[in-house]
Amino acid sequence: MKIVRSVLSILAMSLAMGVLITVLVGALAGCLSTLPDDESPPASRVIVQWDPLACGHPHRVVLELEHDDGTDASSSVPCVLGSLTIDLDQWGVYFGRFYGWEAGFPIRGVEPVTLTVDAPVIHWQLADPP
Repeated sequence: MKIVRSVLSILAMSLAMGVLITVLVGALAGCLSTLPDDESPPASRVIVQWDPLACGHPHRVVLELEHDDGTDASSSVPCVLGSLTIDLDQWGVYFGRFYGWEAGFPIRGVEPVTLTVDAPVIHWQLADPP
């Protein structure tokens, strides 16, 4: 009788493990199916850097750009990171602005920018963060 119980216990455990593995594989397959089919790389990546020690009190640095044809791109990071990256879909001339932003306060240090994007990677060093 003990042998029968042991065998039934092992079979029940095997069945439970099989069901668990099936559920996990199904969930993983569902996650993978939500990935984009063909995501093309950006035409250019702009990397903006500044001295994070010059940030002062905590705030975010924001870069907003607009291409000649009206397409826009923006990115923001905490100032203390000292670097911001933005991917652009096409080369050309972009107009926009840099500024500092903190919740509950007006934007500050607004700087208009004109950026010519003509290479796969653009490095931009700011003297001072906004």
